[in-house]
Amino acid sequence: MLRSISLNGTWDLRWRDGQRGQAREGILQPEADMSRALPARVPGEVHLDLMAAGLLEDPAIGLNCLRARWVEETIWIYRRVFTVSALAPGERAWLVFRQLDLAAVVLLNGKQIASHANVFHPLRVDVTAALQAGENVLVVELESGLFSVSERPWQGYGNGPDGRLHKRHWLRKPQSSFSWDWSQRLVNVGISGDVSLEIAAGARCDRLVAVTRLSDDLRHGTATVRLFMDGLDDTRRQGRLLVTVEGASGTAGSSRSDVEIGPGRQCLEAVVEVPAPELWWPRGHGAQPLYTVHAVLTVEEDVVAEDSRRVGFRHVRINQDRHPDQGRWFVLEINGRPIFCKGGNFVPADMIFARLDRSRYSTLIDRAEEANFNLLRIWGGGLYESDDFYEICDERGFLVWQEFIFACSKYPTTDAGFLADVRQEATHQVRRLAHHPSLVIWCGNNELEWGAHSWGYDQGVALPDHALFHLVLPRIVDQEDGTRYYHPSSPYSPDRELPNADYTGDQHPWSVGFANTDFRDYRDMACRFPNEGGIMGPTALPTVRACLEGDDGIGSFAWEVHENSIAFSAGTDRMLQQWLGLRAGDLSVDEWVYRGGLLQGLGLNEYIRNFRRRMFDTAAAIFWMYNDCWPMVRSWTIVDYYLRRTPAFHPVRRAFAPVTVALALEDESVRVYGINEGPAMEGELRYGLLALAGEYPLDRRVPVSLPANSSTVLGEFPVSEWHQLGDRAHVAFALLKRDGREVSHEVLFLPLYREMTWPTAQVEVEQRPRKAVFHSRTFAWRVCLGLDGERRLPDNFFDLLPGVEYELDWPAELGLPQILAVGNLV
Repeated sequence: MLRSISLNGTWDLRWRDGQRGQAREGILQPEADMSRALPARVPGEVHLDLMAAGLLEDPAIGLNCLRARWVEETIWIYRRVFTVSALAPGERAWLVFRQLDLAAVVLLNGKQIASHANVFHPLRVDVTAALQAGENVLVVELESGLFSVSERPWQGYGNGPDGRLHKRHWLRKPQSSFSWDWSQRLVNVGISGDVSLEIAAGARCDRLVAVTRLSDDLRHGTATVRLFMDGLDDTRRQGRLLVTVEGASGTAGSSRSDVEIGPGRQCLEAVVEVPAPELWWPRGHGAQPLYTVHAVLTVEEDVVAEDSRRVGFRHVRINQDRHPDQGRWFVLEINGRPIFCKGGNFVPADMIFARLDRSRYSTLIDRAEEANFNLLRIWGGGLYESDDFYEICDERGFLVWQEFIFACSKYPTTDAGFLADVRQEATHQVRRLAHHPSLVIWCGNNELEWGAHSWGYDQGVALPDHALFHLVLPRIVDQEDGTRYYHPSSPYSPDRELPNADYTGDQHPWSVGFANTDFRDYRDMACRFPNEGGIMGPTALPTVRACLEGDDGIGSFAWEVHENSIAFSAGTDRMLQQWLGLRAGDLSVDEWVYRGGLLQGLGLNEYIRNFRRRMFDTAAAIFWMYNDCWPMVRSWTIVDYYLRRTPAFHPVRRAFAPVTVALALEDESVRVYGINEGPAMEGELRYGLLALAGEYPLDRRVPVSLPANSSTVLGEFPVSEWHQLGDRAHVAFALLKRDGREVSHEVLFLPLYREMTWPTAQVEVEQRPRKAVFHSRTFAWRVCLGLDGERRLPDNFFDLLPGVEYELDWPAELGLPQILAVGNLV
């Protein structure tokens, strides 16, 4: 069986910039002077080692990201001395680097044995001839990638003027690390994955892949197991492969087969029948039972390979049948049930990727669950996330839209070496992730198809990567997985329609969010599967303050460094003037966070409820974006870098609730939609028009039925009645109750908020057993209980309808809730 010797731990680290530092030749010998070396953790990253040595402050804080630029422009040399016994006859040895970031040359005992420049697949190199019995000197010289592409072409690839410097389209590492509107440039460098010495004789198993299928009638499952093997000599060996599938109640199926291992690369395959498996469901629609697939390969009574994978059984279909009105549907169906996809875009959760761990992923998915998500889109400019991420999604029922890591650029796949490397990357990642039931869609890239049609990607270096996304990657997905739908790009439309067409495929509805910040325009959007669009707003107040140095405030240099770059070009602060009649420069930081957060929450609320009321003509409400990679004063997110809930978090949580109401203007009427993702329910609806000052000139109460997994019109009235009363003093409202308790309420404004006739808020709070009860004689807009984003409040930034009690779970030991702000513009 394969023996693995870990080479993780503390290594020596040296540097050179071309003039100063130590070249690798000076540290190749066992007796080399390493007195000036820094200790480095492997796996790890150079910025972290420099921070531990006191030579660098955390790049996330203040202006430190600018002070750290020299790190990515330096060559780094890792050195490790290890001892190993002599290999037995017939044994071979490999050095395995799970992740190198990025351009690396590897030397063993003074001899170059490999080079590597892709963070997305491992390096495995045969070192049988170079390995010595006893002491061995291992040296890895690497750099961030900037040196390796310095002479590569830039012009014509379409990734912005800074592309002349970094040429990220050549570098197979997270594209966002070269800066984006929401991320500063911080190019990682280091040995960021596990390092090991592997020793085997006769045969070696490279990877176990397990893929499940479920019959169309959902009654019969199969688990296909593939072992990718190396026969290490010319001998043909007979073996036996035993595969078992274990569920919560015991063995669900097994397979025992005789196999032959020949020389060279090969794949051993076995299929296990699993009758009547328990079905895996997305969260909110059922349970997530997981099975363990365990494989043991024996040759002459010796165990050659043993490994396992956790899998789930679910039937996935992307329904793109013809729509009766126009275009096609785009509905994700799990186990025959249409699923409305709710969630956000997931980007790398730290700008230093080695800091990502299971705890951070778990907390982020906790927050997504709290916000009523059921899907996360892994955006194509970031990472193929760690095993921890997908395992947690499997366990918690989150669906994953997974993109290959290509975004907002053209990629040089006409270069044979680049294309071969990308093939290896894609093959590795599909094999690595194929067993996860959470992963339901593979997507080729972010926005390259759209760029080719509308942004000039067919100019300059014209369409150099089209075959990658339409030929190479779909073949790899089909060959290595074969169970999942492949989407060439996002957005993408079939039938040769424009990529971002509303009536077919998926959409990035960005006509709102940049120069146009009138989010009332969301009300008329009718997209099939919107999965990227949003509104910017402040992060949590402590996060905003952490971005600043000293007493710097709004508009300072530190503020600009941590600001979203689009806020400069699109003038996002104009939202405050546009909607509220306020100038950012007249506000304190606290007021800016409250008012800006109020607007972002209202904008995302419009986005989400508009699309949800259209289910399943529209089958998603996925916004840009869920999380941050570093501290921002303003971002697209509802969970910031420090995992705090931004002011927009609770409005999004309410908009994504399994049962909710939405108000819409259609056909000269105001309509109330009841949205219900669960089983059919009965309730009581109160709806009509309320005066902000407190009266209800139109007040209707009706019993209602909400069918299962659908959106239904529950009530309506002519919009003319609203105009007659005056829309600057009145808003439409809907209040849904079940068994006398509130389920959801919502209001709809017609004019801009600054144009409304606002009364003074008159909010009172009463403590009752395990409850806090809020009430006001007038309409109270966006009641705020806190801006820190750390406490798990039952609600925040909520409205109070006049004379209607609003009840929150609130233990008496917490004391009476303190109201920090109310939004009424008086």
